[in-house]
Amino acid sequence: MWEFLERTVEIQISNMTQNVTLENPRTYFYSGHSSFLPRPCVPPSSSDTCRFSSPPFRGCVGVLVYEATTFTMAIFFSNPLDYNLFPMELGLELSLLRAHLGRLEDTYTRMSQMGTLPTSNETTVGCHVTLDTCQEPVQVSVGRVKVAATMSNTRRSIIRVVLEDQECSGREVGERLPFYVASRELV
Repeated sequence: MWEFLERTVEIQISNMTQNVTLENPRTYFYSGHSSFLPRPCVPPSSSDTCRFSSPPFRGCVGVLVYEATTFTMAIFFSNPLDYNLFPMELGLELSLLRAHLGRLEDTYTRMSQMGTLPTSNETTVGCHVTLDTCQEPVQVSVGRVKVAATMSNTRRSIIRVVLEDQECSGREVGERLPFYVASRELV
């Protein structure tokens, strides 16, 4: 009966890499809870699905973090109850220094305040989009890994995340590599 007053976010992760394993998933919710937990690891050439739900009269807002050997990945999501007051949002962040291993509330706060401009520093790259009638992909890369994500804009939202190997120029993120984000080339 109150289904229209609940929000869900389902995250489908496809690990298309040859040798990167995502491990130790952690979550932080500003609003919501896990209704279908992520698996403890997502090995190469496999996929996983997890689902997060909100209580009635609330949105589903939070962050999911995975560790890999050389980086951490954070996925920020927001599926609010009232789309007239708050937008749906999606963010990705990759960190070579494994910046997402501290307090996840700090990661959530940083990513929720990121805005729509991409961020990049010596060790971390990220991008955040606000969904509208036209969804655009979010894409970031670090080292030899590229991560792309899309999010549907419905009350039962689905986020599709794909990790892929990419050719590396031999430079590292510390040299401020340009990265591709949301159909714009940035330096």
